[in-house]
Amino acid sequence: MQTVIRSTNILIDGKFQSADIVIKKDTISQIAPYKSLDVAIDFADKRVVAGFVDLHGDAIEKEIEPRPGARFPTSMAVVELDKKLSMAGITTMFHAVGFNDQELSKGRGTQQSRELIEEIYQANTQHLGVDNLIHARFEITSESSLETLKELIIAKKINLLSIMDHSPGQGQFKTLEAWKKYFLKTYAINEDEVQEYLEKKASKDKKSVVEDLVAFSISHRLPVLSHDDDCLEKLNTLKALGVSFSEFPLSLEVAKVAKEMGIKTGMGAPNIVRGGSQSGNIAAVELIKNGVCDYLCSDYHPASMLLSPYKLQKDIDLSLEEGFAMISSTPAKLAGLENRGEIKEGYLADIVIIDETHIPKVVMTFKDGEVVYNAIKNFRF
Repeated sequence: MQTVIRSTNILIDGKFQSADIVIKKDTISQIAPYKSLDVAIDFADKRVVAGFVDLHGDAIEKEIEPRPGARFPTSMAVVELDKKLSMAGITTMFHAVGFNDQELSKGRGTQQSRELIEEIYQANTQHLGVDNLIHARFEITSESSLETLKELIIAKKINLLSIMDHSPGQGQFKTLEAWKKYFLKTYAINEDEVQEYLEKKASKDKKSVVEDLVAFSISHRLPVLSHDDDCLEKLNTLKALGVSFSEFPLSLEVAKVAKEMGIKTGMGAPNIVRGGSQSGNIAAVELIKNGVCDYLCSDYHPASMLLSPYKLQKDIDLSLEEGFAMISSTPAKLAGLENRGEIKEGYLADIVIIDETHIPKVVMTFKDGEVVYNAIKNFRF
């Protein structure tokens, strides 16, 4: 039993070209010459690309709690988001699950993050449509999370780890006011509790905790990345620890230095689609124009993954081939996933069909050779 997909517009070996794709079970078994096979699903000139690989998306938090205090069951949220991911063309998702300071998160800390990871892991092994993996985000002062994180790593329920520091005065929050503006609104903490929390956070031993967790993760073959890097000193420290890539560098200068050090960099696709950073930081397009951004992630908005290559083509004349590489082949390689991210013989049959009428939209998604999303009217196999 095999399925053949045909189009004049398939991204193969970095170029759009005509071809027939032969799928057997969950794998691309052959890239055949165009119209060389008798029976095929003919998508005419619709664009055909590999399924997107998203290294950082925290949309699950909004799926669970779309409004403050309005919580929905986690199991329901995981299933509903999985469907939205397939509609967005994302076939491999790394859910960004934070392990934040318990005092700050008040019930949204270690135990709740563990329960979310367990729910995603179980659902992914049993019934979800796309691959739902875990990107654990560790706040460097949340030492109470260490034991739980290590248990989850040993159990192979975490697939990527990042290190973040959300202390005021550095990184994303250059001033205390910027920190308050975000955290007072996001978490259940008031002005009276801020000073006590920050004093406790400043007194913690960050260095040894980070060294311990990064070394542990690397010893378990886990890719480790950093978050919101803002200076050369931080990059040097992270490079020495073995951190291999950096997400959301906060300036062009930092991104340039990271690249010189061999550290890969990534930015958010919504930053591209919206035309800038929501937080007032560097625009992702500036890094891409300077050749210092390697990949894009959904951050908080899965649909932006598809539109970002088209926006880059329009704004800075980046080829669609290069744009799609930033959301598929490059992130797959960085995460150590050597069986996906391209339409290639021997790779998983994770394939997205795009209709570019009006605005680009995903109209069909294959995961492991099976259709997990179809929006083509009257379509019949």
